[in-house]
Amino acid sequence: MVQKKIDPYLPYDKTDEKSILLHAAKLTGNSLNGLIEFGEHIVGGVNTKGYFGQIVEEGYFLIENNSSPLPDFQDAGIELKVTPMKKTSKGLVSKERLILGIINYDEVPTRHFDIFLDKDSHILIVFYLWEENTDIYDYEFLKVVDWKPTPEELRMIREDWSVIEGYVMRGEAHLLSERHTKYLAACTKGAGHGKDMRSQPFSLEPAKQRALSFKASFMTELYHSHADINETLAAIINDDTTSILHGNWSPEETFEEHVVNYYSRFKGMTCREIESALDISIDDGSKQYYSTLSLAMAGVIGKKHIKEFEEAGILFKTIRTYKNGKPKESMSFPYIRFDGLVEQDWEDSDFFDQLDHEFFSTVFSFTDNPKSQSRKDLVFKGAFFWTIPDEDMPVIESVWSDTKSKVLKNDFDNFIGMSGNPIAHVRPHARDSSDLAMYKGRKVKKLSFWLKDTYIQDTINKHLR
Repeated sequence: MVQKKIDPYLPYDKTDEKSILLHAAKLTGNSLNGLIEFGEHIVGGVNTKGYFGQIVEEGYFLIENNSSPLPDFQDAGIELKVTPMKKTSKGLVSKERLILGIINYDEVPTRHFDIFLDKDSHILIVFYLWEENTDIYDYEFLKVVDWKPTPEELRMIREDWSVIEGYVMRGEAHLLSERHTKYLAACTKGAGHGKDMRSQPFSLEPAKQRALSFKASFMTELYHSHADINETLAAIINDDTTSILHGNWSPEETFEEHVVNYYSRFKGMTCREIESALDISIDDGSKQYYSTLSLAMAGVIGKKHIKEFEEAGILFKTIRTYKNGKPKESMSFPYIRFDGLVEQDWEDSDFFDQLDHEFFSTVFSFTDNPKSQSRKDLVFKGAFFWTIPDEDMPVIESVWSDTKSKVLKNDFDNFIGMSGNPIAHVRPHARDSSDLAMYKGRKVKKLSFWLKDTYIQDTINKHLR
């Protein structure tokens, strides 16, 4: 099995859910003392609101503080939240609501419920015990919960969102109140006293700045109803692969033929029709929607990998195309580690290793305007195995060599772009403009190598019939 390379600067692999959860599980029952060394100790109190969570994010998980609309663990689709509990005569209760993010009223008419789904549909919640006049480094981590909404919770949250969205769409964002909803609330956020007013799209009336949040009552119930991650981790640690060697595998078929034929029964079906045929329902707001559906099509339910693919080092890539067959986007690879790049030779490089695999791709096609079409209405066009031809590798190598040369010269402004090479190019691959990498003490844009969309289109045309 090909070993996956991880960030050598992190004590866990931030792209892998299992690795993230294993690292988070070490918090339960501990305090920051002994886990990290981070600045001077600060005694808890009103002046440290939010600071403790920042220490956990930056000091323990090594996540830079940001206001990105994407999850903290972007590749794994997991958001991190740290929230306090307190002791009362009734037992442990949530000390405060859980803030999810500031509402941009102008985004509501176009993004709708995706404002919640894109970032908060999978949250790693770290609960700690707040105690007055206690050094925050001594706060005890009570429980870590790997939370995904149950169908019932998601239904309630969606209804709450509909209420919030309704106020914005009617030009009444200035009339929003937490009392209008049950689980998901639009709470005021900021200094108050009229200092944090925002515009709204359908009214000239300014509205208070508000944030999506989970009410304290919901957080209290969530704390008591969900098990600590250490109690559920045993199942996660178990093998998360499933074999695809099922069904009527003809003795005359190769493994690749068997897999492709197995997928071919879904050709021409929409994602919605495939779900119905498999008797499953996948949240179409999930960033892993197409990969989850593709695995389900192979009989891999509740798992993340196909056993034979893992053992053979076959990389799974889903592709979306427009009606004309052109991919919606180029194919990205992990962002470039500049310190490693300048020390490597081509055939020992990270990028060569990422390309030196067999790939398996499923292809889904839009039949209408992508901006107006639901993910579940895309049509499955087929699946195929492929590798990068030997004659194409020198063309890609030229992009890699040019990139290495320019990094050595500290020229970060003239990398080969989409029009500069028929196969590969370099361009940013970051959450936002503040998501930067360090190179020789300098902050630079996070960049990745990409395979050009037209090259992927040619690959599809060669292999998919």
